[in-house]
Amino acid sequence: MHPHRLLVCVGLCASAAAVAVAGDKPELRRLDNAFEVTPQRVARVRFEHSAARVVSAWADYSGGALRAADVRVFDCFGDNDSDGFMDDTGGCFTASNTRYFFGTSYCNMFVSADHTVWEKTDLDAGFARIDFAWQWTCRGFGTEPCLVAVFTQDSVPCDPDSFDYSGWVFDFGTLSCNPGGYYYTNATLSTGTWPIPTGGTGSHILYFASGQTSSGGLALATCAQPMLWGTEYGGDNQRGTQVTEQYDDDVLADGVHTISECHTYSFGFCPGPLGAMVQLWGEASSDPCDYANYNGDSTVNTQDFLDFLNSWNAGEARANCNGDSTVNTQDFLCFLNIWNACR
Repeated sequence: MHPHRLLVCVGLCASAAAVAVAGDKPELRRLDNAFEVTPQRVARVRFEHSAARVVSAWADYSGGALRAADVRVFDCFGDNDSDGFMDDTGGCFTASNTRYFFGTSYCNMFVSADHTVWEKTDLDAGFARIDFAWQWTCRGFGTEPCLVAVFTQDSVPCDPDSFDYSGWVFDFGTLSCNPGGYYYTNATLSTGTWPIPTGGTGSHILYFASGQTSSGGLALATCAQPMLWGTEYGGDNQRGTQVTEQYDDDVLADGVHTISECHTYSFGFCPGPLGAMVQLWGEASSDPCDYANYNGDSTVNTQDFLDFLNSWNAGEARANCNGDSTVNTQDFLCFLNIWNACR
């Protein structure tokens, strides 16, 4: 999160007595047995005027194959070997697919979590694939149609939000409720992308629905929630970072986020902080000046140096300029050389 955004969030959270913390939610539980599901259909979707709406015709899903250039650029999934499956425990669990959730009585159908992408990401290429996991409680027994809309945006949870953004919605058909584990998917777009937020820092949104209205709106599912993991899970191939705040639609399930639904996800154990279990795929940048343009405003200038310096002082993973997994003086010199060459 950029420093000014962090200050805004802290200010907002401090000014609202109803801001939730870890203890305001049900007790965290562990769940394993990950069941892979593949979308049946896909369509474009917009979130505007406090509602998610399908804005294109549905097309049969034909994804599944990554483009040659695609790489993981944000991993809150635990996919250390880039195969789209949970293979890393990070010392947290003995089973690689064990993940956290808040129990079957908790419902959270509209989620906004932040991300800062891998420092070598091509910010203009867009996200071509998203991997995510969720607990499909629905009515508790039986089945329910499952649609999941995915959006990206520039702002981060607890910041002012336009609530006006576009994305894609996947139709998974009818899924069993409480299947004895959780569902996950590797959803690749055959055409189009999600925009990467300006500067590589923003948020991704999951919207769990059970159907589409006659006017194209998405009707919230009866009960669902994202599975939870963290970016700092201890793998040797970590991509991207996140902070502690997440927006959850759990005070009043109305498809709108309010400041009272800004939650802190720092629970003090591995991995931390937690966030919605999402992995984003994009392209690696081949131009070193993309990295020198640290704030993503298309101009390499003093502000990029200052933004990098703040990131480097904080020891953020994005400041690992030379890619050796350690943020130190060599990274400062690495960035200084690139920055000087690109001004």
